[in-house]
Parts: sequence; C-alpha cells; structure tokens
Amino acid sequence: MSDEKKVRDCESVVRELWDFLDAELDDATAAEIDAHLEACRHCRSHADFEQRLVDELAGLRRGHTDPEALRERVRAALREAKAES
Repeated sequence: MSDEKKVRDCESVVRELWDFLDAELDDATAAEIDAHLEACRHCRSHADFEQRLVDELAGLRRGHTDPEALRERVRAALREAKAES
C-alpha cells in the first residue's frame, strides 16, 4: 500500500465519529478522519459539537458521586409514601 492517505468522504467520517472521539479506531483510520476534519469545516463543526456533548455528559456523570445513596433515598421515599397510603 502507498504512503498516500486515504481520502475520506463526509458520510464515512460521520459514521465513525463516535469511535474517533472515543479513540477506539486504529491509528491509520484515526489519521484519515483527522485529516478530513482539518480540511472540512462542516465535519469539524459536527465533531466539535459531538465532543462538547461527550464532555458535558462526562461532567454530569462525575457530578453524580454516590448512586447508592440516591437509590436509598428513593427507596425510603417510596416506603414512606406507601406507609402514608
């Protein structure tokens, strides 16, 4: 195979964008997508939006520190509501 990078079209980039953002692609594929994102303003905008979404969701997850405590509060509220009925 030659050293030329494969040219990616927008559809194939968008199809693999989540895997690219999660760093789950092999180096060659990631390099192809990265090259496309450098050249294509539309796909770069799409990738930037998706990256902000991933970052925001990760931040929300980090903010939720004790899921067991939340479950217990919900269980207690349900027991209380059942006892009052």
